[in-house]
Amino acid sequence: FRGGIKMSLRADFHAHTVYGDGRNTPAEMVKAAWDTGLTDFGISEHGFLSGYAYSEDGTFGMNDGKYRLYMEEMEELKERYRGRLNLHIGIERDSMGPLQPAEYVIGSVHQIIKDKEAVMVDESEEILKDAVNRLWGGDWYGMTADYYAREAKAAELTACDIIGHVDLITKFNQDGHLFDENCDAYLEPAMAAVRELSKSGALFEINTGAMSRGFRREPYPSPALLTEIRRLGGKIIINSDSHRTDTLAWQFQAAVRLAKECGFDGSYILAPEGGFNKIMF
Repeated sequence: FRGGIKMSLRADFHAHTVYGDGRNTPAEMVKAAWDTGLTDFGISEHGFLSGYAYSEDGTFGMNDGKYRLYMEEMEELKERYRGRLNLHIGIERDSMGPLQPAEYVIGSVHQIIKDKEAVMVDESEEILKDAVNRLWGGDWYGMTADYYAREAKAAELTACDIIGHVDLITKFNQDGHLFDENCDAYLEPAMAAVRELSKSGALFEINTGAMSRGFRREPYPSPALLTEIRRLGGKIIINSDSHRTDTLAWQFQAAVRLAKECGFDGSYILAPEGGFNKIMF
């Protein structure tokens, strides 16, 4: 394939740009997708989110002005690559954000509210530790239960086609050094969320983003959750959650291997005419 990279899955639909928290422009990301050998690609920029404590104006993602510019630029890129690359215009909505429209939607939970304070669960390990100590009295399972209670509503609140990184709360928990992902206190609310989300019919994302950023050695979701998704008849899509040009389709081999181990025989991609097509492993 172009760029000399051999892969069995040549589609990726979770990526970010300078319109959100990515490093590259949409044009640079699309060119990288083409150079890498992808045949199907989508950018899913972060939708607007207020109550964000880590920026000067207390917001995150695209305000109305950025959103309009993003949509215009993506439409131009679709025309430029028409006939060469199936390009899709997406958005990643947070469960607490507005419903800005796009061709497809990834629904995610990045923050939860505790005692009227917004806590970003994936900003940094230090921020999460501080929040758990201050707001949950050091009770990690109280915090994860609150996260999954919110996650259970993600499909309903975002009207999404794809459920993003369902266990994002484990981003900083490699080797279980913050909490035990195998204990009932963690698994029961996590499984309850998966069961509720499965009713929506949205695809569950296998996401390699935390691997490319050095936080995890395995994709999201965990084997336990992914096995439950398979038991429930859920469908999957494999995405990189890339924030720069050199991490597109990151470690998709590991994602496919995990999917197979959990009983899946293929994943889905966005179809040019709309809807999804299944790609067999």
